[in-house]
Amino acid sequence: MSEDRFDLMIAEVDDYAIMYLDKTGIISTWNKGAEKIKGYRTDEILGKSFRIFYSEEDRRANLPEQLLEQARRQGKAVHEGWRIKKDGTRFWGSTTITAIHAGSDEVTGFIKMTRDLTEKKIMDDKLSNYLAEQKIAQDRLSAIAEELRQANEALKKSEERYHRMIAEVQDYAILLLDTHGIIQNWNTGAEYIKGYKEHEIVGKSFKVFYTKEDVAGGLPDFLLEEAAHSGKALHEGWRVRKDGSKFWGSIVITALHDSDGNIIGYSKVTRDLTEKKKADDRLKRYAVELERKNIELQRLNSELSSYAYVVSHDLKEPIRKIQVFAGRQRESNRSIEQLQEYSEKITTSAARMQKLMEDLLAYSQLEQDAELVAPVDLNKIIQGVLSDLELAIQDKKAAVHANSLPVVTGIAFQLSQLFNNLISNALKFSKPDEPPVIRLSCRQILPSAPEVENIGGIHKAMAYYEISVADNGIGFDEQYTKKIFEVFHRLDKSTPNSSGIGLAIVKRIMTNHQGYVTASSIPGEGSVFKLYFPI
Repeated sequence: MSEDRFDLMIAEVDDYAIMYLDKTGIISTWNKGAEKIKGYRTDEILGKSFRIFYSEEDRRANLPEQLLEQARRQGKAVHEGWRIKKDGTRFWGSTTITAIHAGSDEVTGFIKMTRDLTEKKIMDDKLSNYLAEQKIAQDRLSAIAEELRQANEALKKSEERYHRMIAEVQDYAILLLDTHGIIQNWNTGAEYIKGYKEHEIVGKSFKVFYTKEDVAGGLPDFLLEEAAHSGKALHEGWRVRKDGSKFWGSIVITALHDSDGNIIGYSKVTRDLTEKKKADDRLKRYAVELERKNIELQRLNSELSSYAYVVSHDLKEPIRKIQVFAGRQRESNRSIEQLQEYSEKITTSAARMQKLMEDLLAYSQLEQDAELVAPVDLNKIIQGVLSDLELAIQDKKAAVHANSLPVVTGIAFQLSQLFNNLISNALKFSKPDEPPVIRLSCRQILPSAPEVENIGGIHKAMAYYEISVADNGIGFDEQYTKKIFEVFHRLDKSTPNSSGIGLAIVKRIMTNHQGYVTASSIPGEGSVFKLYFPI
């Protein structure tokens, strides 16, 4: 890598403050990123201690010295905390200090890399001041020839230090690309993060670090174009190591220019943020699980209220009747016919109590069991349900028409309960003077379908099977559309064999299957229940 291009790589990287410290922490070099982040010009900061960037509290605690000592003993020190800009304002800096060694194990200085993570505005470019100073320097050129000679000598030493800096930094993969994205150099951090030795990777395209999907989608070319157009490109995503494993990389690609403004290559800085990505994903999963548990708690609270209603109302009424008619049976002036009538009423009330308790038990046992989940052919489920309801269908002279239904993922016996309840309801609430006609049909609902916005309970980004169960029965008023799915809510109080739990079971089963159920009806014309199963 040429001197000029190497210099440009360091000078033009403006997302990282990169500087060289001597053994005592005195600043020897200063790059454009350091100027933007910390606010000092080169002539203001060279020769000063890096302690100037730390707060009074950190300096009293000797934090700067502790970081240098850690880097000296362990090779590097990593720290995040509040730092001080020239104007006294603070920014949150992520800092890596790496010890630089001579040929022996002696530490000759340190490389300090800092990035501003506060997402605040970066300071104004000081280029105009720099150009003005260069103009003054040119006017005084004849008087400072010796200074220029010394500066050139210092530049050679600075280049050597930069080479060592790039070679020994492990937390960042820092490399130079030509205008076509071909890798020109390789540092220890790149080898550590990506797994390639220098002789294995130099001369190859940087596309090798991207997944097949990203390469096919043109992401590497897009990032180079973005850097060429805007000066830099930032991206986070999965990258590929030599062994094929993946890591979550945060990258900054910066365009490098010659003195005429032409692009001569790119610098690429990458950091492995896999652990941070995993932690973020875990937090997201915890949040989703917490939301799910909150919803489940709300559902359980609602059901508890329903159970309380059953105990206080539905069960109390048949008990009251049993007590009343049992008392009347003990009266001496009752006829045989009256006693038989009272016995029948007591038996009916007891049967009603038993039915309520059985339905309550059935509803409470509708839990999801992952071991029972499997592909279920709904056509076979319907065949079984129609076989079970054969006598009721014959008694009602009903006609059941079912189109081809899909295979869904679920629990077979719960899905059988679901369709048994819906078809039984259609038979139970049919018109007395008209044979029931029940129709089952299915279609797919894609996320792009316009009707998705009108279906309140489904996920807008998922595809669903919509299965309709329509009848020509007595129907119900639309104001009860939501109430009919509540536990023990009966619209028709005159139906003694109805506990009001059938549709609550339907809703519970659809919830177990990550689905949704809706109902619509016109009184006297029939009802339509729509089931939404995720595909």
